[in-house]
Amino acid sequence: MQHIDQPSYRLAVQVCNAAADRLQRNVCQYFGDLLTSSVEEDQEEDLDSIRTTHELVKRLHHSCPAVLHTVIPILEAELGADSANHRLIAVQTLGEMYADKNGPDLLKKYPSTWQAWMTKKLDEAVPVRLKCIEIVPALLANLTEAREQLQSEIIPPLP
Repeated sequence: MQHIDQPSYRLAVQVCNAAADRLQRNVCQYFGDLLTSSVEEDQEEDLDSIRTTHELVKRLHHSCPAVLHTVIPILEAELGADSANHRLIAVQTLGEMYADKNGPDLLKKYPSTWQAWMTKKLDEAVPVRLKCIEIVPALLANLTEAREQLQSEIIPPLP
């Protein structure tokens, strides 16, 4: 987030936050088109496009989370994609969003997304399960509301 100190960036964030309710539909359509257009195949260029799109979603979540109100269900749906690569990207993105300063609000507003994310600890693809585990330290540090659930459901008890 190298541009955060620039006046133009701060102005854009203020405008997005002030007009979030009017921008939501367009933002959802934009991200919906980007994310669903390359779901069918695991082409590397499609995965790069999805990664780039997810990076943008994370940046918006950090600065203007209200514009993503209708995008979060799309991310939740990606957690159940047939492609392990798509699930992996979605697990990482949502995990980082939950670990962000706006993560507690995301957890409260989208409990079904949180539950879907938590189920990825049992995903059939090992990289998806590992990504869940990798993100847990950041979640424990920043998402105090879910600390007990994380400790009981993801972190194995010591013998």
